[in-house]
Amino acid sequence: MILGIATVVVLVLVAVALLPSKKRDRDGNNLNFTQPFVRPTNYRQQQLNEEAEAIADEYQRRADEAWREELGEKAATLLKAKPAATSRSTKS
Repeated sequence: MILGIATVVVLVLVAVALLPSKKRDRDGNNLNFTQPFVRPTNYRQQQLNEEAEAIADEYQRRADEAWREELGEKAATLLKAKPAATSRSTKS
């Protein structure tokens, strides 16, 4: 039973991890949709804007990756801790 609860907790954590990234993608698409109306003053400014956007996207991707990895480690720790607690309580 505790293993089932731990599994549900892990599934909920994974779902929560995926939902914010999807919402962020939708928000990002809206920003990109309105961007063509803002024209850079010259080619260099356009390059700088594109580089800044690429750096921000890479930073966000790495932050999401690190957060998901940390979430996975916490979930694994949770799953390991729950069955061990059950086996101790059944031996008593």
